[in-house]
Amino acid sequence: MLARLSALAKRFFWPMLIVVFAASLALVLWSGQTERMSFRDAACSFEDKLPGCLDAVSEWNSGLAFYDSALKATGDTLQSLKALLWEYWNLKFAGAGEPAVAQNSILPLRVLETRKSGCMGLSWLAMMVAESRQIPLAVIMLPGHVFLRYGDSANSVNLEPNREGYSYTDGEYREKYKKGPWTGLEFKPLTPTQFVGLAAFNMGNLYLDSDLRRALTWYRMAEEFFSEYPGIKANQEIAKSRLPDHL
Repeated sequence: MLARLSALAKRFFWPMLIVVFAASLALVLWSGQTERMSFRDAACSFEDKLPGCLDAVSEWNSGLAFYDSALKATGDTLQSLKALLWEYWNLKFAGAGEPAVAQNSILPLRVLETRKSGCMGLSWLAMMVAESRQIPLAVIMLPGHVFLRYGDSANSVNLEPNREGYSYTDGEYREKYKKGPWTGLEFKPLTPTQFVGLAAFNMGNLYLDSDLRRALTWYRMAEEFFSEYPGIKANQEIAKSRLPDHL
């Protein structure tokens, strides 16, 4: 009897967790305006911390102080942001392949600790700074990649997260990622909600080969926030197809 109860608890733990997690994100992060979600509070929630947890993160606070000082001295918003990310915080590319998509490379608070990241974690951290200091910055999706865009539609510059802000043109990105798969969502700024969904999708991918229930939990959350991204449904079906028949 105890063994059966244990099996049932294991079976329903992650599905129940996603209901609680998604609901808490919706309640905590949603501002009441369409597509307005806090990158900063999402970072805390992904680490099971309360909103406002950044107030206690010394590296975050000292980084904002550095940015403010650099901006005051130079008056150059873009260069001050780049100096913060790649000089003061000294963030390095974690490496191609698995290191770039590991949990420590996705979650921005982990990135601050390790000083290594993939495109998702660094872009998330950059957007948190932009949100805090009203910097005109957007995160743009490509097939299996994201990059940053500074400025407005009339005057903008691309920043490559994995190359310390190197500026590829849109044409160069199209050539680099021409094999796709393309979804029609590329080169459009991701809303905070969509970005959170994409982060959850990446978290789900980490467990696709090791913990199917946990993978499905993250995919369910990803679907809540970025339902239009076709990769989520595709990977959900892969995970479901791998589940044992008796579960």
